[in-house]
Amino acid sequence: TLDQLKDLKQRLSEQGGFFDVDRKKLELEDKEQHTLDPDFWSNGPRAELIMKEIKFAKNWLSSFNKAQSAVDDIDVILE
Repeated sequence: TLDQLKDLKQRLSEQGGFFDVDRKKLELEDKEQHTLDPDFWSNGPRAELIMKEIKFAKNWLSSFNKAQSAVDDIDVILE
């Protein structure tokens, strides 16, 4: 129903603020920039840690974006 959709949109919006999605995107971009440094792999364990953090952030953002997209799709269908 429309009320449930409004509630879902509100909760997703609140979660975005709670998790600070914009900050996560900026942190991801910053870490990806580090990988462009010619000396990035000179410290292998640190480089691997950063690559794992990048992978986790990408997966998290992808999941959040999929949830947001699904809510938007439902909104269009119910209009």
